[in-house]
Formats: sequence, C-alpha cells, structure tokens
Amino acid sequence: MITVIPGQWRDQHPDLIDQMHRLRRNVFYERLKWQVTVINRWEIDGYDALDPLYVLSLDDSGHVIGGLRLLPTTGFNMLNDTFPQLLPDGVRIESPLIWESSRFTVRMTGDMKVDGPTISRATAELGLALNEIGKAVALTHIVTVYDRAMHRMLTRCGCAGEPLGPSQCIGGVETYAVIYEVGPEWDQRVRHLAGVADVPLEHSAIEAMRARLAS
Repeated sequence: MITVIPGQWRDQHPDLIDQMHRLRRNVFYERLKWQVTVINRWEIDGYDALDPLYVLSLDDSGHVIGGLRLLPTTGFNMLNDTFPQLLPDGVRIESPLIWESSRFTVRMTGDMKVDGPTISRATAELGLALNEIGKAVALTHIVTVYDRAMHRMLTRCGCAGEPLGPSQCIGGVETYAVIYEVGPEWDQRVRHLAGVADVPLEHSAIEAMRARLAS
C-alpha cells in the first residue's frame, strides 16, 4: 500500500515520518555505510527541510517498508546541488516537467512478495507510484541518483534508467545519475515484473504539493 505525504503535512503523520527516517538510517548509515547525517536516530538532511513529497510503501500492518522523496528540479535538489559531477559538462537539470526522486529505501526483511516476482512488492509499488504521480502532475521525466548495486539489479530486470553521463566514484561508491520517462512503458514493465495490479494514490496530497509549487 502506498501513502503520499507532502512535507508540510509531516506533523499529521508523525509515526510514519519517524519510521521512514529510521529506515533511511538503517539502510544508508548502518548497512551501506554512507557518509550521511544521523540526528536522534534519524537519517535526515537539508533537502528534507524543503518540504518534499514523501512516497511510502506500507505493509498490511501499516508499517513503512519502503520510501522515497520527490522534489522539483526547479529548486535545490541532490542531483544538481550535491552530485553535479554526475551531469555532463556541468549542465543542470532544471525543468517544471522534471522532478527528482531521492533517498529510495526498501527494508531488507519483512518486505512482502507477490507470486514469483522479479522485484519486491515495495520496490514495484514505489516505481508505479512514481509513474502515477508523474502523470498526475504532468511530468515528462523523473531523475534520480543510485549506486552500482541498484543499477545492476534494475538492469537485470529491465528497469534501469537511462544514464545521464558516465558513472563516478563518490564516497567510495560507484554512482549513476539516470532519467526515467513518465508514461505507459514504465508502468507496463514494472507491473509485468512484479505482478502488482494497482497502486491507488491519495490525490489530495499530490494536489497539495502541486499547489505549494505554484504559489
């Protein structure tokens, strides 16, 4: 199940926000050993202060098993402002039609599976939700940054994004910037791989994000 929380609504969902930040700490700081900031058991950074749109995958008990955040590329974001070396010739990706997905996280244990999936349910739900949100706000593309392990896994199952430039070693990790085209091809590919039929979205939350950007 997917739930969508605009950053300005975080106080209405304190338990889910707490679980998300703790999951990010478990994955990025404890398991992957990335150089990230941990405060009061949360992995958190300056981009969380920009009121991103949080997209969370929940299990049947309502616990967070995966998540990501979305920010428009017309403002500060990780690709342009933290990892600009991943972009060819220093060109910034700045368009109202392109948003950035970051801090993609899936719990290693307890993630539900569907019959014979190639990718996990949480990964599939988040991927489908990205596409649905993109369509809802009339995006053409979504960009993201991920490491070699994620790129290899997504390449094997045919879900890797198109690299924007050559990979770079950042903090000892081979890192890619990639772009996805929003549309039916992405949707069909993920549904075929995971067997997930539908991902209902809370459009009021998406509209709140769009209204904030327009103000």
